Amino acid sequence: MYGHSFQESPHMTTTDSLFSYAPSVVKSKLLESLLPQVEQLFESAQAGASERVLESDVWKVLLEFGRLLLTALFAMQARRATEQEIQARGLDGSQVSPRLDRDYWYTFTTTFGAVRFPLFAYRDRNGTVTTTTRAPARTLFPLHQHCRSSQLCLEWEARLGSEHPFRAAQQALTFFTHGAVSLEDTTIASHMAAVGSIVDWRWVYRPVQQIREILRTRATRDAETGRPIIYASCDAHALRRYVDDTWSAAWKMANGLRLWCIDQRTGQLVHLGGEYTWGDCYEVERIVRRLIDSGHLPADGDYGDGVVARIAWITDGMPWFETHILTLFAGALVILDGYHVLEHLGKFAAAVWGKGHDKARRFYNQARNALFGTRRVRTAKPKARKGHRKRPRALTLAHKRNLEARRSRKATTNAKPLLDLLRRVKVPVEGVSALEDIVRYIGNNAYRMDYARYIELGYQIGSGAMESLHRVASQLRLKRPGPGWLPETAQAVFNLRMLALVGRWDEFWNQPALADCLVTAFQASSH
Repeated sequence: MYGHSFQESPHMTTTDSLFSYAPSVVKSKLLESLLPQVEQLFESAQAGASERVLESDVWKVLLEFGRLLLTALFAMQARRATEQEIQARGLDGSQVSPRLDRDYWYTFTTTFGAVRFPLFAYRDRNGTVTTTTRAPARTLFPLHQHCRSSQLCLEWEARLGSEHPFRAAQQALTFFTHGAVSLEDTTIASHMAAVGSIVDWRWVYRPVQQIREILRTRATRDAETGRPIIYASCDAHALRRYVDDTWSAAWKMANGLRLWCIDQRTGQLVHLGGEYTWGDCYEVERIVRRLIDSGHLPADGDYGDGVVARIAWITDGMPWFETHILTLFAGALVILDGYHVLEHLGKFAAAVWGKGHDKARRFYNQARNALFGTRRVRTAKPKARKGHRKRPRALTLAHKRNLEARRSRKATTNAKPLLDLLRRVKVPVEGVSALEDIVRYIGNNAYRMDYARYIELGYQIGSGAMESLHRVASQLRLKRPGPGWLPETAQAVFNLRMLALVGRWDEFWNQPALADCLVTAFQASSH
């Protein structure tokens, strides 16, 4: 077959070359090589081999056969490219001689292991004194000059490198390929960084047409206007990063942005896209403007074709957000994350009376009730189960409980009850400054704290969707004991994880121009 008959040998002649083998002959030889191994597997089964041994032996046969098959297929492609070029140049047998030496074979690390095959290079004599060696098949494998992994193996490396520490990714790749693939962790790291660098921002969001259809058919709606609700939020968290040629500035803020809606049937969050950047507030503003221009988050909520959404920004109380982002969305509903407010109130109480003090707990409960209303606790005895009964889906059940909790609250209209409580509270002299700070915080944000109204209209009042994105999109992979990150490596992890989260991983790897993009990425990383 291709891989076995075309071995480098000082005694090789032109008649030994692969040019003499037709595809039908190669197929026949491949099947002949497989039959003895299948017979051996059946003999092992009849001899009473264990389940584990049989499955392991089958994998060994499949991996070996896969390597042979890939060798034949790659070689067949190379042969065809050479034959087509010889024909196009009008050359005959007397003007062509094959080049079979080591320089004209390619080796790839595939998911089946290392595969080595000839390029079918040839020396073009063409009746002149000088000769030229040509290898037209090089154009079929443009990545080989920069990366010795096949595209599928490269995909596996990128996925594992973005999911696990690089040493663990190295071990996982070897383990799950049954020992066929062994790459260094540094190789996986560099390959992952190169791939992540070409994940354009458009890949980490659903297409505009898809967002429009989701909003039309699945998203919850504003109870007053009937318009579908799309949520947006932005938040930052700290990671260790190499800054200014030193690790002394150990922590750097990574800003995350997310778009989502809530499925009106199940209450499940529908992720519409998002991204992370090491940039500051000006960079976040640039990203938001880009989303407006691209139609992923139109400022007026108009997605076209009759779909006009209500945009709800749920954020913390950072001043920069109001000056850089909210001015771009005149008609948006702006909600201050209720849990951030409770966090501020808890810190205030702990600072004034001490963490865990009775007065601190009493004030916190009063403040929470003033802001969100008094909860009516129901202690109904659960019914005893009889026989097998399917339980409702966890997400649906949680959604129902959430709705019940909302209905059981006594309505408040705004932050006024909380401000009234703060003005009445008596604090020690040393707590006056903290009291003034919390009053100022609540007063400045009161216009976006009408929680009873938001709940009545069917809106979320917490930025948990944004907070949870930190965990799965970045912290789960990057925020580990010890590691620090170069900005380009961390950004590659951000990009690849967001690509997987939005559900466009396969679409990205199946794009027609991927090979050219990968070549460009590896060229850039080598400089």
